Amino acid sequence: MPLIYEGRYVDLEQDKDEIDRLVDRVVEDLDIKLKAQLQRNIEHKILKDNPKRITEIAYDIEKHYLKKFAETGLKGQIVAPSKFSAVLFQKYFSQSGKIKTALVISDENGLIDDQNEHKKDVEEYLRDIKANYQSLSSYEKEVIDSFKHNDDGIEILIVVDKLLTGFDAPRNTVLYLSKELRDHNLLQAIARVNRLYNNTTLPKTSGYIIDYSENAQNIKTAMQLFGSYDEEDVKSALIDVNEKINELEQSYGALQDIFKTIANDDEAYLQSLSDEAKRKEFYDLLNSFLNNFKECSVLQDFVHEFDNIDLYRNELKKFMELRKVASVRYADRIDFSRYKQALIKIMDNNIKASEAELLTKQIVITDKEAFEEAIDEMGSEKSKAEAIAAQTERTISELADKDPVYYEQFSKKIGELLEAMRQKKISDIEALKEARHLNEQVMNKEDESLPESIKSTKGADIFYRNLKEKFEELNMPESVYCEVILGIFEVLDSKTIVDWHKQSDTQRMIKSRLDDYLYDEVKIGMNIELSNEDITKLLESIINLALENHELF
Repeated sequence: MPLIYEGRYVDLEQDKDEIDRLVDRVVEDLDIKLKAQLQRNIEHKILKDNPKRITEIAYDIEKHYLKKFAETGLKGQIVAPSKFSAVLFQKYFSQSGKIKTALVISDENGLIDDQNEHKKDVEEYLRDIKANYQSLSSYEKEVIDSFKHNDDGIEILIVVDKLLTGFDAPRNTVLYLSKELRDHNLLQAIARVNRLYNNTTLPKTSGYIIDYSENAQNIKTAMQLFGSYDEEDVKSALIDVNEKINELEQSYGALQDIFKTIANDDEAYLQSLSDEAKRKEFYDLLNSFLNNFKECSVLQDFVHEFDNIDLYRNELKKFMELRKVASVRYADRIDFSRYKQALIKIMDNNIKASEAELLTKQIVITDKEAFEEAIDEMGSEKSKAEAIAAQTERTISELADKDPVYYEQFSKKIGELLEAMRQKKISDIEALKEARHLNEQVMNKEDESLPESIKSTKGADIFYRNLKEKFEELNMPESVYCEVILGIFEVLDSKTIVDWHKQSDTQRMIKSRLDDYLYDEVKIGMNIELSNEDITKLLESIINLALENHELF
């Protein structure tokens, strides 16, 4: 069956002066780097979840569905960027009353930050559902049955991660994407509307993808990864529920093992994490357990196949709280939660969303030439520049921790370019050229300011850029600084082994050798005035950079 793609776009306009003024007040006690880290962590997500954006997309979906599919027995799905956005969609359609919709999302697992208003809204909505049904699963069963089997039942399901894999409803005809998806997740989502269905009122002749999150390039990439788009490609990407449960159980077991000799007491657990290497191991294992639990929670058969959901949910809540307390006690990270919630409110109140506009005509996805041509010619120079800038921002966000100083400068430049475009201080064609130039610099890591000795050693540039501010305070000549950086890099290169980043003992040995180098070679040998505090801070920065770039060694 043909799959027809249509790109749409909701432009967001920020009141930059007002946002900057209010944000500066909130983060005035943070240094420049922490401010940049905070902004990088949340800005993209805030924009995708912006209530005004969701409202405009909901209005556009409503118009499209009412015109094309309402009361025909053909139905659709909305993929929201988050549970909060999914609740916003559901509230919009409930208040409008023109389309029968239902929300199907996984439970919040009790992991609610008291300051997180978005998660509170989700928890409250789910609580209302549970109050009216025996359980969340019984509610889901009822709305899914209504969607699948009742011509006059639920017309659109609103999801985030659930029902994107293994959900078989042949009458499902149109997929509204307000979330960016990639690779097999994207193919699986598309497959929801690709089933044949003999509908009496209006024949189902195609599946439709209405995309509000610029997924066209991701669709092309996914099709290249999996060869072509056909049923076998999709089946090959299916997730085995039992296999995922096995991964979940293993990750839970590994997490329990690091505390098996510790008394079952909160303070004893905290004391046992005083060792930095053990703390990092705990954080890594908890992340693995959390990710596996989230992945399983969205699988339709998980609740029927796994008996320990409540136990695992409670254990997850306990370990998440332990991580929060440990990270603050041992100063592993700044607790950004207070800042994040304040910034979200500021952004939500100072962003306007335009009515959705068409980016592409309807294109058959399997018509490779037409689809690629549409991607290349999508919109005007302005929309191309915005799309390239958005992709560059995503790349920066994904890579920022690997080389913070390098990527932060480009994050700022992208922001300045977008602002210049909004204020019409630059022509569309010039904006497109600049967007492409910035993208090339980010992707190719072009840095002409590097000394030759640093350029010739692959990866040394990362340490050169990111340790410079710390060493500049010591009034060190440039040539000596380069020598120190290459010495640090040589220690890392000579002492790392296969999978060193997963082995706490090896990391401790590397840290000890770096400590010796900084004291014996730099402080004593080069007569650089390094205090014990300086060395401690440098070691932390060096190890963090090395772990983020472990593939270099």
